[in-house]
Amino acid sequence: MDFSTAEFWYSLIPALLLIWLGNVLLRRNATTRRSYNKWLMLVFSLTLLGLANLQTLIIFLSVTLLSWFLCKWAVSRSLSYKRLMLGLMIFLLLLPLLYYKYADFLCNGIAGREWDCLRDLIIPIGISFYTFQIIGFCIDTILRNQPMPSFVDYMNFGSFFPAIVAGPIERRDGLLPQVQRMDLPLSSEDWQLGIPYVILGLFFKLVMADNIAVAFWSDYAGNNAWVVWLNNLLFTFRIYFDFAGYGLTAYGIARCLGITLRMNFISPYTAGNITEFWRRWHTSLTLWFRDYIYFSLGGSRTKRWALNILIVFTISGIWHGAGWNFVMWGAFAGIAMVLHRLFRNAGFKLPGIIGWALTFCLMVFVWMFFYDAKPHMLSHHLAVITDLSNYDLSGFARELVDRKMEGTMPALFLLLSFAVIFVEFLSGRRYKDEPYRLFLTPTACCVMVFLLVVLNTSVQNQFIYFAF
Repeated sequence: MDFSTAEFWYSLIPALLLIWLGNVLLRRNATTRRSYNKWLMLVFSLTLLGLANLQTLIIFLSVTLLSWFLCKWAVSRSLSYKRLMLGLMIFLLLLPLLYYKYADFLCNGIAGREWDCLRDLIIPIGISFYTFQIIGFCIDTILRNQPMPSFVDYMNFGSFFPAIVAGPIERRDGLLPQVQRMDLPLSSEDWQLGIPYVILGLFFKLVMADNIAVAFWSDYAGNNAWVVWLNNLLFTFRIYFDFAGYGLTAYGIARCLGITLRMNFISPYTAGNITEFWRRWHTSLTLWFRDYIYFSLGGSRTKRWALNILIVFTISGIWHGAGWNFVMWGAFAGIAMVLHRLFRNAGFKLPGIIGWALTFCLMVFVWMFFYDAKPHMLSHHLAVITDLSNYDLSGFARELVDRKMEGTMPALFLLLSFAVIFVEFLSGRRYKDEPYRLFLTPTACCVMVFLLVVLNTSVQNQFIYFAF
């Protein structure tokens, strides 16, 4: 279910035609038309998931069906019984995620076992996203005494195809009422709102992220610190354009269907401090951790608020991947949040441009822990950038000449990346909380379509999101 492939769009067009035809034929019977839309959407979503990976479909059905029956059973019980059942449900729902994503790291990496059966397990697509979404649904339904929706509405909530593979992690109050209506009008207004986001998302992915990925120096083992920092900077932009590209495309497709998903990325690289950055980066995951873990630990109301932040960010790091590099990534991000909170509580505030520069440079450093999954490579790169003798500009120039950049133009795409971030900043200043609005005009869309044709790289890279 890769939005950047022609196969996905070839699959989507027949489904849209069936939706349109069914709504035309059933336009006088609203109840039947709505039921038709719901079942057609469910079948299409599950079909796409099965075509992407049959194992993924089987595990998804296991998670959703188990949670459906247990949740339906628990809602009418006493509060103490509900809490007991909820704890059991969360444990059972996490088992597939723990096995496929963390078994090798826990057993072989930490416990020191040599169980080959756990090595190279294929992580089911989207398992981290739909598992957290279903767990959130169960918590909201059971502890808040919310009524159970119909089976088809619940399944559409969990399997809605624009969001199932890589989020956003939708909440019950946000997505469920929309899939319960499921009018799917396919009106011109919805298309006018949705298509520009699809174009922007594909531009971010196919033009920006994929070209930057080609320029990236994989497994660089040299000793020039400037190359390491160049890699960090390239990955900083690549991961944003990749992640945001998926989110914007998913948002646009959903809007074309009359459904509004959460905007998962809100121009995070224009943030003036690290706290604001995390409010803009992967917003659905940030809110999930805040509401279900941070608040459960006591949030900011306790004296151990700093420890709560560190716990949440460390868990966030582990959620992203099974490896010490992800633990360190989460821990560094948490430490930065604690330091900024202490700085802010002391009454200090940096000027806007300085705050932005420090935040951006911090993330350029922190992302190194994200892409260096091999411990020996991470330790090598840390040693390189902390040794002042490795900052040799002439050696850096020779590295660039020797590599010949394999036909890529990293300087061009770095400049273009900063230009995109600047336009996001201008848009956010002009249209509050709408940093992408300037990209959605007809002129901007035409320019992006042209660049999609001219600068589309021949190298096919799946969305990085699919690894989670």
